[in-house]
Amino acid sequence: MIRADLHLHTNRSDGVMSPELLCHECIQNGLTYIAVTDHDTMAGSDSLVSMAPPVVVIPAVEMSMEDMPGLHLLAYGTAQGNMLREKLSYLASMREERAKEMIRKLSVLGMKLSYRDLAYKRKLEGGQDSTIGRPHIARALVRAGYCKSMQEAFAKYIGNNKPAYVPSVRMAIRDAIPLVNASGFIPVLAHPRELHLEEQVLQGFLDRLCDLGLRGLEVYHPSASSYGYESLRHMAEERHLLVTGGSDFHQENDGKHGKIGCMMQVWEKCTEDMSQFQAELLKMEQTMSIAESEVRSRG
Repeated sequence: MIRADLHLHTNRSDGVMSPELLCHECIQNGLTYIAVTDHDTMAGSDSLVSMAPPVVVIPAVEMSMEDMPGLHLLAYGTAQGNMLREKLSYLASMREERAKEMIRKLSVLGMKLSYRDLAYKRKLEGGQDSTIGRPHIARALVRAGYCKSMQEAFAKYIGNNKPAYVPSVRMAIRDAIPLVNASGFIPVLAHPRELHLEEQVLQGFLDRLCDLGLRGLEVYHPSASSYGYESLRHMAEERHLLVTGGSDFHQENDGKHGKIGCMMQVWEKCTEDMSQFQAELLKMEQTMSIAESEVRSRG
């Protein structure tokens, strides 16, 4: 029987566990398929794949979209995905510039933080490919004594539209879905209930994403618990989308995200859904391999 969690975060983005520790916890929870979906980086996923752990690890990433709040796209694939990785590298560089500008704004407000020191701590904590996000700046404000909690840091200074807030550079979903497909990965709409759209509006939105090449829907996510999962599953099946699920785990008891493997309590057709998902991954990998061979033969 397959037990899966396809939405997990490590300290390579805004989670707190290293890929190694996260993998250990996943195994302890009886999972057999996992995916690290850090924000705009595959560093955590790559690290876990290189470990060759005793669970199936599906390379993945989660990207934030510019179109509306809460709109995120998950990408899964076993291909090299060079085009996708190049875009992620660019987004990572923009995250660094954003962090520098937020620290500059905080300085103007009288809160002195060292970007160099924060970047050094991030490398030690999350590895060379880790980037600085708002949670890391919030923790730095708490460590420096400027705020009593991360919640205060966001509420007063770095939350949306607050004095030190800087918008992030993101892709439009009309560009992201074709890029993911062209890179040999499977684009999946993350946590659709976090969009807070009325049912009919959500269905119309899904139809537009399908026209762009959407291949899957994250039906089983903690945000859908109060709505029930069957309506999302019906939307997916009606549009021949792959069904996925994940906890969106970031850290223990954060009050916002799920616990490792928590969706297995409700994901009754996990084995069936994952078999279809694996078959699609294999098909994508074979398609990309054939395309790369043709390019080499022409060269």
